[in-house]
Amino acid sequence: MKKVVSILLSFAVIGLMLLSVSSCTKKVDPPTVTIFASVDGYVVAFTATATNTDTYNWDFGDGESGSEQNPVHTYAQSGSYTATLIVTGEGGTAEASTTVVISASPLEMLTGGPSATNGKSWVFSPAGSEGDGIYKADPDFTFEDPIPAGILGLIGLPIEYEDEFIFHNDLSYSHDVMNDSVVCDVIFAMLNGLEFRPSAEDVIVLAPFTPTAATFTFTENTDLTLETTSDEDEENTWETTWSDVTVLEIEGGTEFIGILDFTRKYIVFNISVDQLQIGMFVSATEGSKANYPSHLLRMTFIPK
Repeated sequence: MKKVVSILLSFAVIGLMLLSVSSCTKKVDPPTVTIFASVDGYVVAFTATATNTDTYNWDFGDGESGSEQNPVHTYAQSGSYTATLIVTGEGGTAEASTTVVISASPLEMLTGGPSATNGKSWVFSPAGSEGDGIYKADPDFTFEDPIPAGILGLIGLPIEYEDEFIFHNDLSYSHDVMNDSVVCDVIFAMLNGLEFRPSAEDVIVLAPFTPTAATFTFTENTDLTLETTSDEDEENTWETTWSDVTVLEIEGGTEFIGILDFTRKYIVFNISVDQLQIGMFVSATEGSKANYPSHLLRMTFIPK
């Protein structure tokens, strides 16, 4: 009987030893991972599908990182980024990458974004672009006359192509005046008692100007309402509204962009990285309501 018990115990010990060896040599499956990115403006939602994974290590390609499985990351600047995820598990590591393309918003096109530490400078375009012209400040922007290429040179103000209008990412605004004078609406100059130099076109003159600190707002898909007048009824004003437009407003002192006049609100008709076309409201009347806009000058600017 003792011999039988001894044999059984020996089998038990051998079995345990075999089980132990088997468990020590059991293969652990390595991790696997795939990733997907959903882009909405500057915000990207990342989704990771992984197996046999304990940790997640994201590199978003812009110097930022994360450890969540499905992070949401906001990029500060447009560009192409390679986002990489490394997952780690008992069986090792696995890696997956994807390319994320962030398109520049209109505001970044205007300012140059965070990487433009000195802001983005715009100047009048000597060549102009399609649509540049003089329009009535009515609800339909009734067209009156085209603005030809090189208009400032044609009216004797070629130096004004060098004035810089500078927009910064922090929404501050600065202005570099090359000859201490700027393009000015003659009505504004007369009503404000400015000494101006006439040009070959009596609507636009050259007036002295000292830049001041300013800020700006940039609002897309909004309504703009202004008190306007007309050279056909220059003694009265009325509200005019333009719907679903992009409005650029300069705030602070008498700062402006383009042509100095009473209104510091502008309509952005087109914007890209290398072109900005805006509408500048001006007065072309001499009645009692001459400080209200009657016309809009649609002109093009290019980066300096």
